[in-house]
Amino acid sequence: MVIHWLRAAAVLLVWTTGASGQSLPYGPLTVFDGRLTVTGQVDAIVGPADDVAFFNYTDYEHNALRMLQLRLAGRYRPAGWLELVADARSEDVERPRVYAAYVRVHPWRNRRFDIQAGRIPPAFGSFGRRAYALDNPLIGYPLAYQYLTSLRPDAVPGTADDLLRMRARGWRSSFPIGSAEAAPGLPLVSAFRWDTGIEMRWAAGPVEAAASVTNGTLSDPRLSDNNGGKQIAVRLAVTPRVGLVVGASAARGPWLSRDVVPASAGAPPQTALGLDAEYSRDHWIVRGEMVWSRWALPFALWPSTSRDVHALGAWAEGRYRVTPRLFVASRVDRLAFSKIAGTLFAGAPVPWDAPVTRLETAAGWYLQRNLVARLGVQGNWREAGRLRDRGFVSASLSYWF
Repeated sequence: MVIHWLRAAAVLLVWTTGASGQSLPYGPLTVFDGRLTVTGQVDAIVGPADDVAFFNYTDYEHNALRMLQLRLAGRYRPAGWLELVADARSEDVERPRVYAAYVRVHPWRNRRFDIQAGRIPPAFGSFGRRAYALDNPLIGYPLAYQYLTSLRPDAVPGTADDLLRMRARGWRSSFPIGSAEAAPGLPLVSAFRWDTGIEMRWAAGPVEAAASVTNGTLSDPRLSDNNGGKQIAVRLAVTPRVGLVVGASAARGPWLSRDVVPASAGAPPQTALGLDAEYSRDHWIVRGEMVWSRWALPFALWPSTSRDVHALGAWAEGRYRVTPRLFVASRVDRLAFSKIAGTLFAGAPVPWDAPVTRLETAAGWYLQRNLVARLGVQGNWREAGRLRDRGFVSASLSYWF
């Protein structure tokens, strides 16, 4: 009820400011002669409930198409070579969580090189680094960054059938080894959490590179270590011409908790590879990304001899600016899984989780430079589950300063 009142208040605020000719303040806020910068963001998304299919469920157990997100971030620069960055977010008026908190050091003034330590931006991929609402022209998220598989860091299947029974159950999966409680699974890459560690970034001319060492993994970023291992992630991006950026990423790190696999036994890793590209020209911007992930398991899933499972997520989106205020955007998205064979499905090999296809389109209107309203339609098709097909109509209002 509180959420609906807040959303109604936001809509009313927009209507009244528009009617009176006033506008919401631009940002950011700066104090101490510009050394401290404060920014904020409010994203109010209204859409139907999804308590059966859970297509847009997130790893924080919220509906990405039915959510109120509040964000407050600050950046303090006590010296030219040093920055302190913090970012706190709240979803559906819950207790705020620390999204980012890190120190950034610039050792050389005339070189594009820095070191970041703390809860840091991801080195892998492109979508996870987007900070503001205007960076995502759609309301929903790409499947690779949001959709929950059935895999969990605190519980594992004992046989192939244990895993196959959880197809399309990423929103609440359970396995016989490890935690006995049902809980949400993992995405390929989490868009809702940043990892903790250290990162180095370097750029020269058209080339940019980043490398990080963190406590968690792409699918399970963590504040503290849960298995004694570290993930290494790298990304290389090239701008061969104006408007075109092409990047490649790789990451590898242990993903299972020490409560499931003792440290002495060796922690099975998550290994990921990624490709991304962006091209902008005139009124167009086109983006695409591909993420391949492999999760190693502590033992073979009988009767199969395989000791790992794979997933591949790929999406492409485009945005066209019709007028300075009006834009339209669309995204096509696919998430596929490797096959395993158990005794279910007559022993035939089937994907270990249910493949998903998503199409989404939206139109947006800039009420002012930092206030945008969107109306979107999303369709989802899945090859298993209690509800295999589901469409959503949603609306959002995003304000930032």
